[in-house]
Amino acid sequence: MLAAVLALFAVALPQGSQGDAPAGLAVLLVNVGQGDGVVIKAPDGTVHVVDAGPTGQGSAAMLPAIAALQPTGYGYTFLSHFHEDHAGGLDEVLNALPFTAAIDRGDVNRPTTQNVTQYVAAAGSRRQFAPLGAVYPLGGGAQIRVIALNGNVLGGAFVDPTASAQEENSRSLTLRLEYGSFSMWLGGDLTGGGSSTADVETPASLACGDVDVYKLNHHGSSTSTSLNLVANLRPELAVVSCGLGNSFGHPTATVVNRLNQAAAARALLSTTTGSASTIGFGVAGTIRIDTDGRRYRAASTAGDFLDFYCDEVATPALQPGDVRLSELQRNPAIVPDTNGEYVEVVNVGSKPVGLRGLRLVDNSAAVTLASNFLLVPGRPMLFQVDGAPSRNGGQPLGMALPFGTIALGDTSDTVALDQAGAVVDSIAYTTAFPGGSGVAAERRDLLGANTSANWAAAPQVYGPGDRGSPGRGNPSDATTHPVRCGVSIDNGRFTVHGTAFEFPGLFSVLGLAYATTPATPFGGAVIPLAFDPLFQAALGAPGFFAFVPTLGYRSIDVAIPQPNPVAGVPLYAAHIVLDLNLAVPGVSAAVPFVLP
Repeated sequence: MLAAVLALFAVALPQGSQGDAPAGLAVLLVNVGQGDGVVIKAPDGTVHVVDAGPTGQGSAAMLPAIAALQPTGYGYTFLSHFHEDHAGGLDEVLNALPFTAAIDRGDVNRPTTQNVTQYVAAAGSRRQFAPLGAVYPLGGGAQIRVIALNGNVLGGAFVDPTASAQEENSRSLTLRLEYGSFSMWLGGDLTGGGSSTADVETPASLACGDVDVYKLNHHGSSTSTSLNLVANLRPELAVVSCGLGNSFGHPTATVVNRLNQAAAARALLSTTTGSASTIGFGVAGTIRIDTDGRRYRAASTAGDFLDFYCDEVATPALQPGDVRLSELQRNPAIVPDTNGEYVEVVNVGSKPVGLRGLRLVDNSAAVTLASNFLLVPGRPMLFQVDGAPSRNGGQPLGMALPFGTIALGDTSDTVALDQAGAVVDSIAYTTAFPGGSGVAAERRDLLGANTSANWAAAPQVYGPGDRGSPGRGNPSDATTHPVRCGVSIDNGRFTVHGTAFEFPGLFSVLGLAYATTPATPFGGAVIPLAFDPLFQAALGAPGFFAFVPTLGYRSIDVAIPQPNPVAGVPLYAAHIVLDLNLAVPGVSAAVPFVLP
């Protein structure tokens, strides 16, 4: 029995709580204005670059972004194609830092512009031509695979770039970034048939297959992001780099609405508001994506973020009450309703949930999430009609709803969350409902009955003057939460989750045991676990004893050893809260589980 205990805890994973940013691979979509610049930090600390924005942005934006990542080494630069808004800053990066190789599409019909000449000179002997299908190891298990270049596509397809209205764009080097279950498309300005361009996107997206993140081709131009590409890649998050107030209309309404639609709503983030004529996406500045190969976080320059599961991670269907409506802004006063309305939800369960397939419904429309958002207990999630803080009244980053869908009634409406036909939560309001012009309604008790009496007018000001607390803890919330424990098992690991919303800053113990009897009296309470060898080992294992975070949720991942010495053996978990006097102000019920 002791050997089995030691084997179990010898494989504790070095990840923090699922409430924290995952550690592993980092990707920055740097705000370089009208252009593309991507920095990748591999899990071993080596940094790589894909494009570097227009001339001047290599020094002004890319080099500071690289330095902030504190690299341990410099690997590859990749140039998607030779247009100035992608290549102009790359010579500045190559002249400043000792990258080992500069990869590009080669010299077929290579332009002779000044920025290309400067890039070739800076690359020097480091310059290499990318072979189709080549796999470049980035370090620590991350890699980049070449999917297409010069119209040639992995698997044998060829689309003639010389027949395109935008030959250089059609020749774009197209890459698939991979780390664990995480994948991302990086396709430069690859064309998809719009505006008489060659459709390289269709065969290339077929060769690439499903990805988690799609970096929009050609900055969201209507020449790209075809219906076929969207159907083949099926991304959960799309990101786009484009210039503030650009004259090209990037990102175009056609492309935004193609990615983010009522039947399949996807998170879409942009570095800027773009041409300022399109909504349906969040505005984030430089976008940072962190992933451990199982989950990932997309964060804005301001520090707000969205969490996701990689799409290979199966998440159970939501049960009624798992997620609750927590705040409604139905009639903003500072900005128009079409920019400032929002709905906020919060996870009140014992462990994180995935929101893929969740529907947000009101009397005007229904929106179904295609993105598998990861929502940890206690964290609010914001659904907003416009994701630009400059237009939506100063809201933080949330999920920007598809254009022209949800429109909350000022005086009456029914708002509901449902999944697979089951209602998760709902509220019907009329003129007597709290809140109103410029004032959001906040839920008082997340675990209580969803009636008008359980809602209050928001007391706190956000942005330039409306009242509410979008995407933040609600001042009106007076919920009394029990201490809870949960266990999830997935892909060779199990995770123990603990919530203690009432006790931030106290000590938290995530306990494991073989049995629940005899229970363990301690600190004025009865801990529902036997004080057996497994419980004793858990008390000393890294991560099982820690402080309760401010949010009130934490977790610990443990890899399941192979062969598993406790396969099929009933196990139990519980969450124990201790104060400075080692008294127990809160303890969860025991949660049974069995490892495969």
